[in-house]
Amino acid sequence: MARRSIRSLGKGLPQARLLSDADQRSLLGCGVDPASLPYLTPKLTHRNLLVKGIRLYAANILKQSMLSIGGDVAVHSHVISGKVDTSDCLVMGDLRHFRLLVEKLRLQPGLESLADCIQMQVFSEEGPLELSLCGNHASWPELPVIMGILNVTPDSFSDGGRYLRPDDALARALEMVGQGAEILDIGGESTRPGAPGVSPEEEILRVIPVIEQLSKTVDIPISIDTSKAVVAEAALKAGACIINDITALRGDAAMTGLVRESGCTVVLMHMRGTPGTMQSDTCYQDIISEIYAFLDERICACMEAGISADSIIADPGIGFGKDVQGNLEILRHASEFRSLQVPVLIGHSRKTFIGKILDEEPDQREEGTDAVTSWAVMKGVDLVRVHDCRHARRVRTMVRSLLGAP
Repeated sequence: MARRSIRSLGKGLPQARLLSDADQRSLLGCGVDPASLPYLTPKLTHRNLLVKGIRLYAANILKQSMLSIGGDVAVHSHVISGKVDTSDCLVMGDLRHFRLLVEKLRLQPGLESLADCIQMQVFSEEGPLELSLCGNHASWPELPVIMGILNVTPDSFSDGGRYLRPDDALARALEMVGQGAEILDIGGESTRPGAPGVSPEEEILRVIPVIEQLSKTVDIPISIDTSKAVVAEAALKAGACIINDITALRGDAAMTGLVRESGCTVVLMHMRGTPGTMQSDTCYQDIISEIYAFLDERICACMEAGISADSIIADPGIGFGKDVQGNLEILRHASEFRSLQVPVLIGHSRKTFIGKILDEEPDQREEGTDAVTSWAVMKGVDLVRVHDCRHARRVRTMVRSLLGAP
């Protein structure tokens, strides 16, 4: 499926108090005819949607279509003269305008994918997360799904050395399941900034005994956090069904075929360089567009290689080649990655940017982690990868209640 980068710039109303789509009581309180609610309700919520890199013919159609129904589109000043090849387009209107716009675009040859992207970004409602896991279908009704972190390493930044013994790792995994973990992510190689690599043999020795025991003990999916195909293959045979690859399948040529043939789910993450070098270059011209383009390319590459779209998760890579401001930008614009049309994972737990903002060491960053988790809930993120699953579950329950989610 063709994809376009669509960046949502929020919503707002020119009233003293913002009203939600469901707040029909305010309309009725004004004395309006109840029969007019279906017509008036869409006008309560306005959207400003930024569509990146639109060809001139499409930009002109987009603008004229929106003008014809009472909305507007801001385009490059040289669109009419043709002095530019493409234009970013800021589409402005209420939900009624956007619904009519989607209908119009679907009638324009070649613009169906743009209509689909706008439909998804503006009108998509939260549904369950559904994944294909080695031939099995899995579904989670409450989002974000909680992925618990279990590092069986001596040098991970937060819990390195605590769970090296298989018995300790198993006990911790069971504790996380009891606290609310819905996926367990097992890693045998630290990916903290500056971390040295380990051999595949050592990584296998660390993770496989744990995965074998867990697969016999828990009934939730197990993820292997690795970029090595030989480690991933051993983990899948031991009972894992997700590969969490920080290189987005670029680090090992055999990984793509393994994902395709096994039918497992894969997490594709954005990272510059390697864990040893990634923090040496954290400057971006447009960090959101650059990460989006990278993930879009990797998703397309996977699909062209025969990997199903319902087996792909995108991770913008918090802390991997980003500075504090870069990480905050990713979080501010987290909902924009929905336009990739695959589930989005955020891995923020106890990371350095939280420590720098709060001036705290890793074991004192839980409040900051919880704040980001709550933000992820509000932004419609599909999965969060965390150390403290109890906190994440409680935060999710509270924020969803505030949002009126079932």
